Amino acid sequence: MKKVLVAGATGYLGRYAVQEFKNRGYQVRALVRNPEKFKKPGPFFAPSIETLVDEVVFGDATKPETITGLCDGIDVVFSSLGMIKPDFEHTNFDVDYQGNMNILAEALNSGVKKFIYVSVFEAHRMMNIPNVQAHEKFVRELQAASIESTIIRPNGFFSEIGQFVARARRGYMIWVGDGYQRQNPVHGADLAAVCADAVDRSDREIEVGGPEVFTYHEMVDLACEIAGVQPLLLPLPFWLADGLVGVVGLFNRDVHDVALFATTLSKMDFVSPKYGTHRLRDFFNECKSLPI
Repeated sequence: MKKVLVAGATGYLGRYAVQEFKNRGYQVRALVRNPEKFKKPGPFFAPSIETLVDEVVFGDATKPETITGLCDGIDVVFSSLGMIKPDFEHTNFDVDYQGNMNILAEALNSGVKKFIYVSVFEAHRMMNIPNVQAHEKFVRELQAASIESTIIRPNGFFSEIGQFVARARRGYMIWVGDGYQRQNPVHGADLAAVCADAVDRSDREIEVGGPEVFTYHEMVDLACEIAGVQPLLLPLPFWLADGLVGVVGLFNRDVHDVALFATTLSKMDFVSPKYGTHRLRDFFNECKSLPI
């Protein structure tokens, strides 16, 4: 029986990855920084992993002394470890780059056979963004290391648009630009299946999106339909959004970096190869049960 380490196990994708690997008969070891998150279900219906994992290591990947021996006996490392929002303690390079470098060092020391890492779709178009820079710096290190690796490059997650229905119910929706840029976001379960498939695939990189393509405007319209309201629509022109991001950067670099990522995505089409079966309409219908 193969043993897999899941790093980032309490994140949206990490939880589905734990579930998928466990369903396929793997022994699963989870790296967890926050014990409280380990005990609870994840956001937007991501599963609880407390009863799914075979082993848990409570450690902080940015502190290598807390993860010594992390990969002993492990066949495959899967890492979706990365910052998704500011924590005002770490930078993107602390977590997305150095944290994963520390895990890679443990994997190499323990003779792990394969390392699967989740980066960003179309990263080369967004190298002005610090978190993309951090992801790709690690990608270069991983691909140069003496270990088989696969880079997963997903489109946006369903969790990233999970607030659309709640915002509509609150009475307002904001977007940047004209809203006609296209993307195909992917559900965590569908993405996790591709990640698990990668163990036995030889691809150097795999690009992943969901089965449906939407403009931002269409996603907003769908959320409003399902919420059963017609909220106030507040489109921000690019010049105003860019100006606000610049102002934020004068006061808080972490928030600036997140906002820069969001505004950059809003200016481009991001349509990736289609995978999975989960539909956005079904997900938004589930989101009606969440508190506003």
